[in-house]
Amino acid sequence: MVKKSGDGDTSFGYAVVDDGRGRSLVQVNVQPDMRDVAGDLFGSGAQTLADGTRIAVHQGPGEKGGDGVVMWTVDTMRTDGRRVVVSAFNAETQQSAATRTAPALTVEQMRKIALDPKWWPGS
Repeated sequence: MVKKSGDGDTSFGYAVVDDGRGRSLVQVNVQPDMRDVAGDLFGSGAQTLADGTRIAVHQGPGEKGGDGVVMWTVDTMRTDGRRVVVSAFNAETQQSAATRTAPALTVEQMRKIALDPKWWPGS
């Protein structure tokens, strides 16, 4: 169930979801051409799909100081630089304390969201 969501910005959105095990912040960021930073984003651990799409997965502590917060991120970039980043947290905000042990979405679910062609209609 979505508890809160943000809208209005066409390149960034978020939802706070609760599957009965605690609230979890999920963010999506869509950027049109990020080739200039591809080398910084996709290092030796990145995967490249057959179509040239690059994928990097990161799991670690949150960046904004919430007690016990973990951040999981799936970062994707198409060959033309179009980028979709999906991040999920085990808390309602990055600053609040963790409400669950892991984010509500699995890395595989986040990967599916990030790779969905619906982010780029008409392509």
